[in-house]
Amino acid sequence: MSFSYKKRYYYEDFVYILAYNIPQKSVKEKKPPFSFQKFKEVYSQSLGKDYFTLLEVVSDPGVVLQKDELVYAGKFGRTKIKRISARLIYEELVDEAKIELDNILKQIVKTDEQRFVEFFNTSGPISPRMHSLELFERIGKKTVEKILFERSKKKFESYEDIKKRCGIANLEEAIYERLRIEIMSKDKLNYYLFAKGIENTLEEREKLKPT
Repeated sequence: MSFSYKKRYYYEDFVYILAYNIPQKSVKEKKPPFSFQKFKEVYSQSLGKDYFTLLEVVSDPGVVLQKDELVYAGKFGRTKIKRISARLIYEELVDEAKIELDNILKQIVKTDEQRFVEFFNTSGPISPRMHSLELFERIGKKTVEKILFERSKKKFESYEDIKKRCGIANLEEAIYERLRIEIMSKDKLNYYLFAKGIENTLEEREKLKPT
């Protein structure tokens, strides 16, 4: 008996605007054969809040979006974004969006502290010989052992708690660097801790390559 495995597809409910009113679309949008545009549309580039998907979004010219603005982009009830036109990879971002991406990632690491602290409390191994925490460039096996020991005694409560109990300097920078690696890689990585949306995008592009 054979079983088919369906890969999970990650969708974003909220996006951060990286660049508004870009000169042209980065990716050719798939449109229905009969579509009539009465008004000019505005294309912008954005970053998904939950799965760090890079997305091209479309709005009407009467709607002005601000850089770093958090906008609802879910399937129902959108008010500022008309539709999501394409998934992007890092190389397709305009220069303005690349600069803003770094700013937004630093902001997310700072403001979503509990999200990342929870990851340190619950993360597990990704293979028999490797723990997911080892994917952070500044964390080795001995530090992972210390983290696992400390969290078994008491769950971590903050960045400072992790740094104090496990001796990790620049923890926030290590998280930021991992996010950048996952988002900026043009080739699919073996493992994604956070940027599941980017993983979906690269898998999608791989299927479209000519065989």
